[in-house]
Amino acid sequence: MTAPPSLSPTGAVAARLAPTLDELAAELREIVQEGIWQEFPEFPGAESQPMHVLPLGLPEVTGAYWSVVTDGPQPFKANSRGEAINFFHFAAAYERSEDGEWREVDRLEIESAPQRTQVEVLTTGWEVPGGEPAAWIAVRGGTGAHAGTLDVIGFDGQTLSTAVSWVGARANAGEIVDLDGDGLLEVVLDESNPYVFCYACATELKQEALYRWIGAGLDRVELRAPPGESRDHGAEGVHRIVSLAEADLWREAAAGATVLSEQSPLSEGTRWFSILTNRIAVARLAHAGTPGQPLLTQVFAGEYAAAVEMMRALEPSEAFALDGPLIAGTAAEEDLATMAVHLLDYTARALAVAPDRAEIHAVRALGLALASPDDLREAASAMADAIARAPDDAFLQASRDFLEGVDQAPGATLEPAGPPALQAGPPASFFAEGQVLGSGDRGRHVKAIHQRLAGIPALEFGDPGRYFDAYHEATRRAIVKFQVDQGLAPSGVVDAATWEALEAARLAPRDVEEEAAPLSSALPAVTARRPSHGAAGQSVVYLTFDDGPHPDFTPPIMDILARYGVRATFFVVGAEVERYPKLAAALAAAGHQLANHTFNHPALDQISRDTYLEEISATDAAIQSAAGDAARPTRCVRPPYGAIGADTRAIAAELGKSIVMWNIDPQDWRQPRADQIAQHILANVVPGSIILMHDGGGSRTQTVAALEMVLAELAARSFAFRIVPACDSGR
Repeated sequence: MTAPPSLSPTGAVAARLAPTLDELAAELREIVQEGIWQEFPEFPGAESQPMHVLPLGLPEVTGAYWSVVTDGPQPFKANSRGEAINFFHFAAAYERSEDGEWREVDRLEIESAPQRTQVEVLTTGWEVPGGEPAAWIAVRGGTGAHAGTLDVIGFDGQTLSTAVSWVGARANAGEIVDLDGDGLLEVVLDESNPYVFCYACATELKQEALYRWIGAGLDRVELRAPPGESRDHGAEGVHRIVSLAEADLWREAAAGATVLSEQSPLSEGTRWFSILTNRIAVARLAHAGTPGQPLLTQVFAGEYAAAVEMMRALEPSEAFALDGPLIAGTAAEEDLATMAVHLLDYTARALAVAPDRAEIHAVRALGLALASPDDLREAASAMADAIARAPDDAFLQASRDFLEGVDQAPGATLEPAGPPALQAGPPASFFAEGQVLGSGDRGRHVKAIHQRLAGIPALEFGDPGRYFDAYHEATRRAIVKFQVDQGLAPSGVVDAATWEALEAARLAPRDVEEEAAPLSSALPAVTARRPSHGAAGQSVVYLTFDDGPHPDFTPPIMDILARYGVRATFFVVGAEVERYPKLAAALAAAGHQLANHTFNHPALDQISRDTYLEEISATDAAIQSAAGDAARPTRCVRPPYGAIGADTRAIAAELGKSIVMWNIDPQDWRQPRADQIAQHILANVVPGSIILMHDGGGSRTQTVAALEMVLAELAARSFAFRIVPACDSGR
């Protein structure tokens, strides 16, 4: 479909001397809609086809360039043979001359074929040094029941070209983000497979693709030796790490890639190889042990020791049972064949690289038992191989004896279950006792919450299914959004009022003719520039602590941070700084960043402008008085309770400060168990995460204990720890 080369605007519009951007967009929209109607005249609504019309921002001396990306229903028609001719969404570039004429410069169909589109013109972070001026369009879409699309389209003033096109299994197909803080945006695609057992079975094979700038184009980073590395002294190390990654031994691969990049600081290829390796490792390790199939997701991450610990907690007769605790209540209970195939595939590749690891042989024995429950000789042989590597392991010996002593694996294959029933929520007595449900909680009541969130279209929350019973970070975010929509305090926990509102929303009648909700704006096309990776490609995380300082909890937190060589960002309350000035000074002297969390901890969206200014200035003064030059001026503010009003950011900007929030909240203020706090953080952490914890405002004994667990595991996952860049005073 080709539009005329030149079209003039209507006389009424042309007569205006200085049309606004909105008027120009309406003018161009009318022109393009006319062309669509001419091609599909019999299709209702073709003359008003929805579309995004945006200026491209590309400098042009004779006029201006604009982009058009179609949206909404897709017309169709039949040709003379009765065959359907479909309309596919397209992107087009138009030039408007100084005399008001529009000319279509180029057009292309969007390769991923989305059903709906969401568009952003990228005007920063895409000016490649030494390259020609160019505009870039990010087009997100949805297709099918669950899938999402992402296309990145470039325009050089003459031609549109697709740089990246992807259809992902999840609604958010990818992100555009500056991973390393160099000012250039990379494209990260979500290539994860959520269909290991079934879409809603909560067992996912995490995977990413990464595109970075090479010259003036985007190039895919591969898990292989970077070009030219074979001539470098590090080639052997690269190939070893590639082998570890191909064997899905991700913890070792990430650690090795980071060390290799540190040894080759001038090799851009090695650095990006390290970034990709670390990203996949972080995703696999965070998903390891998920309730959908805890043992298999450990194997996907290469965590064979953790998988064997799950087996070791049972008697061999239970560990190898077809309906035992490792299988029952998980996605594998209805599909043992898939479980067995994956265990055999992953262990075969892992043993090719690490043949002397007893734990891999032991997991392979389980896979063989599930694959051939009527003939356990191969399983017993694999367990004997494990014993040869760990001869003193009593569990391995008992498992071999068991496998050799029975004719077939105990238990029976479970029959497929029907559709999951609607779970009942907490009883009234639960809330009457002051209890709530929040981060890290597990059980049937969390499943009930998921079912109700999934039934509210505006939240775009996908029910993780019958096998997932954890209050995840996605759960917390959906609850916060729901609470905001309902006018409730956005605590992120389910209390009596929130549960009552969820039930009311479930029972409310729905208009079946209601138009589909627009694509979520909770997943922005462009992520703010907060480096996700360090100079050697290692994943970066940002630890933050609120509501202190406090003499009972801040010192032990400082001790733990010092042991791991970690600097953190402390959002201090001014009144506490005045009460404990030596603690504030000690934090600054230890290299931690002091940041502003107001003086009296009010909700900033509930106070006057003057009170807001007083809260911030009084806290700055308290910090300066306590820590002097070691503190430096604070550059950021964290609103108490995360409460942000219409002017919160603007007032902070007037003071020269940024608003800094968080994206992982273990809700340690609820004082859950330390292991619950740690598990929530470790299951949700990704490169670039800002983690919220507290060193004041109540008893933080559990936070102190959890911090030790979190730092030990994140360090083992090759994470680096940084001060939040927006807060860093550069000391």
